Amino acid sequence: MDKIAKFSKTIRNNWKKSVFGVIALYYGGTKVKEKYQINVLMRAACKEAAVYGDALIPMDRNPTTITVILNPVANKRKAKQEFEKYCEPLLHLAGLQVNVIQTASEGNAKEIVETLHGTEAIIVAGGDGTLSETVTGLLRRNDGANQFPLGILPLGRTNTFGNSLFPGGQGVEKVKQLIDASMAIIEGNTTWKDAMKIEPIPKEDEVPNRPIYAMSSIECGAFRDTLAKRDKYWFCGPLREYASFLFNGYKESLTWHCSGTIRYTPPCIGCSNCIQKKPEIKRKWSLFFPSTQAAPQSDQTKQLNPECTTTQELCYKTCDLKIQTENKENQIPAINILVGKNTYSYTEFVAEGWNRLKKKRCEAHTIPVRTVELIPKDTANEVMLEIDKEEFEVKPVKITLLPKVIKLFCKPQLNV
Repeated sequence: MDKIAKFSKTIRNNWKKSVFGVIALYYGGTKVKEKYQINVLMRAACKEAAVYGDALIPMDRNPTTITVILNPVANKRKAKQEFEKYCEPLLHLAGLQVNVIQTASEGNAKEIVETLHGTEAIIVAGGDGTLSETVTGLLRRNDGANQFPLGILPLGRTNTFGNSLFPGGQGVEKVKQLIDASMAIIEGNTTWKDAMKIEPIPKEDEVPNRPIYAMSSIECGAFRDTLAKRDKYWFCGPLREYASFLFNGYKESLTWHCSGTIRYTPPCIGCSNCIQKKPEIKRKWSLFFPSTQAAPQSDQTKQLNPECTTTQELCYKTCDLKIQTENKENQIPAINILVGKNTYSYTEFVAEGWNRLKKKRCEAHTIPVRTVELIPKDTANEVMLEIDKEEFEVKPVKITLLPKVIKLFCKPQLNV
């Protein structure tokens, strides 16, 4: 009892050191537990991948070749380290021949993919921006390269589309997400997803720019501008996004007035107006990629939908505009235009911003469309448009839905 009393007195007299010691001990124990769980996950994943690597392949067939487009600066330069630690070992154990190409600058992924040859699958190791660049380079080709299976390793800071295929989080959940994404590539499970084609509308005597492509969304407005400023509040740590809404909800530098005209056509299941029949391109695939057929669909190029070319016009004025792919199975393919409220008070704006960070969004006016022409009104202030988390200056653009155009590796339950 004397020892217990003496120990209690020592703790009471040195309470600051005691509290610090308890916190440090708890943090250290949490890290040790997390490291142990990660090691267990990786050990099990390595054994599973090795089964594929030990499988026999015909003597006249070379190992499957995949090309990884790695953005080494993604997620504050953590992407390369995480790829080499959690993804690359599994791909090698599965017997895949892995060629890693690191991007050197913004836009470099487009150039790499446009001229890429000698591969059987393309893997994106990065975030939404790297994915958008890769898809743009892939769909700009006219050799049927979009039939290459495309893998996503969600290693970026923002992984909107990657998270929809492979839900994840932080710590152990993040590692599990990367393992799931890597095993989907190894197992060869695929699904077809929609994309959007964004074409700048040229002025008279102006040479049209080449189109870019997106998988997730196009955004502009005050909410987008606020999240773009989150890095200024680094001192708030994981709460920087919440702080950004708190400190910017009253500033005029945000785009509080997105206005202009929208011309759109309704969704169409597919007809001769919106489908061009492409010749089937046959390729020799490897053991892991059993099919090179395009997404299964009936021959709708001979059908005619009179409403397909019907154009409607809408004048808009809002502080929140978003255009996003729907990517839902067994429904008419469409992209959704979401038009938010015209004005927000400071408290309403902060509350709505925080709800969105919690994946809760207030209802907005939604318009399903197949094509849309976005004609913004000229303003004195510079307005930025965010396409899959990459910033572009707002200009008149035409956005077209490309249904089932990208073949993605996915979990078995998503295989279609």
